[in-house]
Amino acid sequence: MAEKSMKAMTHIYNYNRRVIVNIYTSELKFVEQAERLAGNLTSLRKRSFRLSRELDELRRNAQIQLEDLYRTEVDVDRKLRSCSGSCRSALPFSVDHQSHQALRTDMDQMDKTLNQRMKAGTPRDIPHIKLQPLDSDLAPSSEYKTIPTVRRELLTQFEDVGQNEVVLEELLAEAADVEALDPLELE
Repeated sequence: MAEKSMKAMTHIYNYNRRVIVNIYTSELKFVEQAERLAGNLTSLRKRSFRLSRELDELRRNAQIQLEDLYRTEVDVDRKLRSCSGSCRSALPFSVDHQSHQALRTDMDQMDKTLNQRMKAGTPRDIPHIKLQPLDSDLAPSSEYKTIPTVRRELLTQFEDVGQNEVVLEELLAEAADVEALDPLELE
């Protein structure tokens, strides 16, 4: 009877060991994937910030060019009007004020949209997922190790499989490497 119960215990032990080792392996893979994801997110965050600065610079340049174009058209219109009586041939020309106003309105709308996105989409620090070992003060009992089946089958009490808990860890050093996205700075 004792041998039968020891075989059942060995079978249960081996089944539970497979489950525990699979869970442990899954935890390790999960943390590894989470670390890669955090790295990718940090990289995307840096790239997004750089691209938003470039977009803002391009928007400012386009606005300056639009204003210069409007001033040039007004100057040309004024010179053509002043020349119309004294010049041999004057080409008909007029400034399209409505088109320029529509372009200004579109640029203002783009400014508002970009500012709203910057305020709403400012990413926070990305916490990293880590496995933290749990302290286990429970040592295997000395009587357990004297059982013949335990010695023969090498039935440990899972001392070789670490117990961990998943924790979120803020990385302040990495946050210092990433420039802060300040919407006011981009205006």
